[in-house]
Amino acid sequence: MSDSSSVIERDSADLAEHGYQQRLHRSLGSFSSFAAGFSYISILTGMFQLFGFGYGFGGPLMFWSWLIVFGGQFCVALVFAELAARYPIAGSVYQWSKKVSSRPVSWMAGWLMLIGSVVTVAAVSIAEQIVLPQIWSGFNIFPDNAAQNAVILGVGTIVLTTILNMAGVRVMSMVNNIGVVVELTGVVVILIVLVFHIQRGPGVIFTTQGVAQSLPGWTTLGLAAPILLAAIMPAYVMYGFDTAGSLAEETKDPRKRTPRAILQALAAAGTAGALLLVLALMVAPSLAPADLATGGLPYVLESALGDVGAKALLVVVAIAIFVCTLAIQSASIRLTFSMARDQALPFGAQLSRVSANRKSPVVPAIVSGLVAIAILGVNIGNPSIFLVI
Repeated sequence: MSDSSSVIERDSADLAEHGYQQRLHRSLGSFSSFAAGFSYISILTGMFQLFGFGYGFGGPLMFWSWLIVFGGQFCVALVFAELAARYPIAGSVYQWSKKVSSRPVSWMAGWLMLIGSVVTVAAVSIAEQIVLPQIWSGFNIFPDNAAQNAVILGVGTIVLTTILNMAGVRVMSMVNNIGVVVELTGVVVILIVLVFHIQRGPGVIFTTQGVAQSLPGWTTLGLAAPILLAAIMPAYVMYGFDTAGSLAEETKDPRKRTPRAILQALAAAGTAGALLLVLALMVAPSLAPADLATGGLPYVLESALGDVGAKALLVVVAIAIFVCTLAIQSASIRLTFSMARDQALPFGAQLSRVSANRKSPVVPAIVSGLVAIAILGVNIGNPSIFLVI
């Protein structure tokens, strides 16, 4: 018997002690586990989507918001890593809540996480509207209606991620791993390029550029007001690092690999994001809110790289958005499967069914994709679709 087979048998026996039979395909290694969490966080996706939003509230002070949220979330990640080591079960937050508290608490935690995850699938998918039309005008199907165009691109993205998730964890993880390698390479390239286009010193992070004084709460909270409001941006980006925990039943030796993956994913994303933020502020041709809050990170990259270079990096961002959507939906599927087999969801028998060939839950993939598409569909005529979802 090979070492790999003995590890899988030991993991299956470990899972049986928690009352569950090994039904999913256990094939993920250390990098795949890390990649699942990193692609869910996806700093390129979140920062391209919300850099301008955060700058509009906090100006350069949003850098401190990033550090504060990073520090707080790393404390959460330490707790999640401990729970993942003790309870390597699919469904992460739902199962952990059940183990340390009670079924009613886990039911509530599971439902809240599931709703949030499916909505996030829809929210992230429409981020393609920010980059794809800039890469090629053919993606601008409805040039006079950005919201409608965003829905079309989002639906196309969700259809593809649903198909990949239905194909099984091996296919999903292979695509996700490639996407994460591309994103990590892109982040490194962006950081190096920005270093050679610096226009001002790091002291910029101590300024407000006139943004803060117009905010509600400025008179009583002072500089805390823009920092707190700008924290919406990093709070949106830095979560989902527990995805490695959701894939625990498909990970080899999850008691060791999953906790490390959770911490490594957040540490890598948080550190790279902080560097990207400060360098973007040092490179931006203008710090005026009318320019930087409106143009966001694409505005900074275009000024540093020119049109051709910026488009090349936008391809990387488009890939990052795609694998981010893929990872979020993957986590939603495992959470649905885990709750369904405990009969914590309606139609539990159907939702917890595992494909004999793919050894992966197929029905939750279809349902999560349809619900996410429905969320986009009801907002197709809403010009504020990005903020609403």
